[in-house]
Amino acid sequence: MVLPWRQVHLDFHTPAAAGVVGAGFDADAFAETVSAAQVQSVVLFGKCHHGWSYYDSKVGERHPGLGFDLLDAQIAALKRRGVETVLYLSVGWDERNAAAHVDWRQVGADGQFFCLLGNHLDAAWKYMCLGTPYRDHVVAQVAEMLERYPDADGLWLDIIKQEPCACVHCQRAMTEAGLDWTDPAHRLIHRGTVLEGYFKAIAEVVGDRPISLFHNTSMVPRGDRRFFSYQSHVEIEALPTGGWGYDHLLISARYGETLGLDRIAVTARFHLIWGELGSYKHPDALRYETGAMLANGAKVCIGDQLDSTGVLDPAAWDLMGEIFAETAAKQPWCEGSQGVAEIGLLSSVGVSQPGAISREARHCVEDEGAARILSECHFQFDVIDTEADFSRYRLLVLPDKVRLDPALADKLQAYADEGGQILLTGESGLARDTGAPLLDCGAQLLGPAKSDPRFVLLREDLRPSWTGTQPFVIMAPSLAIRPLEGAETLGESYDALFNRRPQHFYGHVHAHAAASPSGLAAGVRKGGITWLPFPLFTLYRMMGHSTLRHFVMAAIRDLLGTPLITAEGLPPTATLNLRAQPGEGRHVVHLLHGERRLKGSYVLGPIEVVDALPNIGPVDLSLAQQVSRAELVPQGIALEVREEGGRWHIHVPSFAGHQMIAVS
Repeated sequence: MVLPWRQVHLDFHTPAAAGVVGAGFDADAFAETVSAAQVQSVVLFGKCHHGWSYYDSKVGERHPGLGFDLLDAQIAALKRRGVETVLYLSVGWDERNAAAHVDWRQVGADGQFFCLLGNHLDAAWKYMCLGTPYRDHVVAQVAEMLERYPDADGLWLDIIKQEPCACVHCQRAMTEAGLDWTDPAHRLIHRGTVLEGYFKAIAEVVGDRPISLFHNTSMVPRGDRRFFSYQSHVEIEALPTGGWGYDHLLISARYGETLGLDRIAVTARFHLIWGELGSYKHPDALRYETGAMLANGAKVCIGDQLDSTGVLDPAAWDLMGEIFAETAAKQPWCEGSQGVAEIGLLSSVGVSQPGAISREARHCVEDEGAARILSECHFQFDVIDTEADFSRYRLLVLPDKVRLDPALADKLQAYADEGGQILLTGESGLARDTGAPLLDCGAQLLGPAKSDPRFVLLREDLRPSWTGTQPFVIMAPSLAIRPLEGAETLGESYDALFNRRPQHFYGHVHAHAAASPSGLAAGVRKGGITWLPFPLFTLYRMMGHSTLRHFVMAAIRDLLGTPLITAEGLPPTATLNLRAQPGEGRHVVHLLHGERRLKGSYVLGPIEVVDALPNIGPVDLSLAQQVSRAELVPQGIALEVREEGGRWHIHVPSFAGHQMIAVS
């Protein structure tokens, strides 16, 4: 399935309390606005979160304030303009049916209903259970929409957030299956059965129709590829200020890169969150976010919400039109591109909780910390799972908590024995059941370190210049390891003078380092395996110590030698991505930079805002491959290229926001 490059997701979550709906809708004006913005596809509403349908449905119920078939009029008008249409149906949230069929709702182990942004009696979305007759209701409405609109180009099913449920229907089904519904592990098993049944039922209804099909969980689940067999592409919902943050696109796009499916990423024109009517994102924020999509190989979707009048917001569409025009100009250097990666980041949550779709899984701190460090150090990497072809990468990074079973341990050891490099941090590489090291990493594990915190003094070529010869602190519990014969030590560790306790504590935080080393290693290396026994990526995600980033960067460069591409003059706040365009016989370098500033918080998390794209430069790129020509695109400005020391150097005088360099 090949997706369009420019799409709008047009929300229309409209309660009955809105009164008359669609009174100002003009089909020709609607289609003209969409076409003028260079939009190629629109997601249109069949049924919203409030449970109302926007066409003459016999399965659902048309919005009581809507006097005509709005969906039919929208589709017909857009088709006349050559714009693709995708049918939207809210699955996990349906306020109308939640009120009419209380037994169709998800129930937690505590007997309470599952809701988002509140409890049962609050203004909160109520989760519907797909293990109840509600699933048949959803399937019937999907079948109705597909039959009614055979020319639709896709199907978009939202809020597929089935939790381990204890509603009366799930209790009965679990009992019949020989499961104990009071057992959390059994409820988790049943959850998988319920989801599988839903996916199969929808797939049967869709059949062999040549349309796109997407089930939205609000994240790209890592580690269980069966999920992707039920959809045509990867869609990355990534509105940064709406609870996703800027790390979500980075991780999801780089994981999606490995799945062999087309990808599109979704942000919105709102400043904060979906449906924030009357709110407008700063144009530079939208430029930055869509630039990040292209830099990570994803197509562009921007979300809007049609208000109850049925009239598109002219300011929002003028803004989106500007961004889509820029996207269209950049498209020739993005078509068919493939990421060039030399590092595989093995997702921690993808190993420990394959397919998990919880908020905790979406924001797995060790995955986010590792992705931040690799991106800020400008390494080229993919996020991978256990099914990935490890041989594609020169180095695998296992962040902090990647415990192993025997099969994964054997696959990793074989990779190392064939010349691959592995970087373990924290407890990664230990057996999932016994906690013993499963890889030949040249270290004896003595157990948890008695000192918390610990201090490390790295080998001179690995330590940050600004720490001099002083050991620096690692402010987290860690493991105590001792090098075995034949292993290389990367540095020494020091205990704290004493641990902080109620009986004795030192200053505001912790005691200083003891005078002498502890005799334990700060890191060991044997063959292709390096082990740093500290949760470095979690610490970086939680505290942002630059010393930790330097520690990891130096260790990786020591393993890789000179990376495929480097960029002198590019700050850690900027992104450097190298992508290949095999069909064009060229590579494209993506540079991305914007001022991201923490501006507060909202119900779903911190608010990080971009509202300026300052000029950056000069930047000197250095590539391992031979370069005959380089130019800024789409501007068509040739750049200076020179060869020195067996590498080719490209001088970029300056750039702002998102800039591409075509390299032949």
